[in-house]
Amino acid sequence: MKKLILTAAAIGLAIPAGPAFADNHSPELAKVDWYRVSMIKWKPGKGERAHEIIEMFEKVDAALGNNDVVDFHMQTGEYDSIVAMPMRGGIAQMGWAENPEGKKWQAEFARQAGGEDKAEALWDEFQSLILREDRQIGHIDRD
Repeated sequence: MKKLILTAAAIGLAIPAGPAFADNHSPELAKVDWYRVSMIKWKPGKGERAHEIIEMFEKVDAALGNNDVVDFHMQTGEYDSIVAMPMRGGIAQMGWAENPEGKKWQAEFARQAGGEDKAEALWDEFQSLILREDRQIGHIDRD
């Protein structure tokens, strides 16, 4: 009996469901906008400098025609800042070997900072101001 049930289950899994494939078109992607969300706790006394550097990041975004990063300065809770950055390539962006948007951003940051070495030093300084950071991926429905 057990063998009969397993055989029936295997046959049922092997036969495709007709209605699911009958219309011969690709499934519609969900109408959502994807975001990388960083929740940041600054080291004591380092928030002001962090936001000075963030202003530099915002100038890079503006030069690239992007003004859609949202930076919340938190008044309550365990984090000082929550930053939502759009994933312009959608969720597929997570599978890219190299993010073309990121490469453009890095090149513009280096240009504005006065060279790759200065940009790297600013990035390292920014990272040194962070006590703790949690990163998440989320979306906003477009409907």
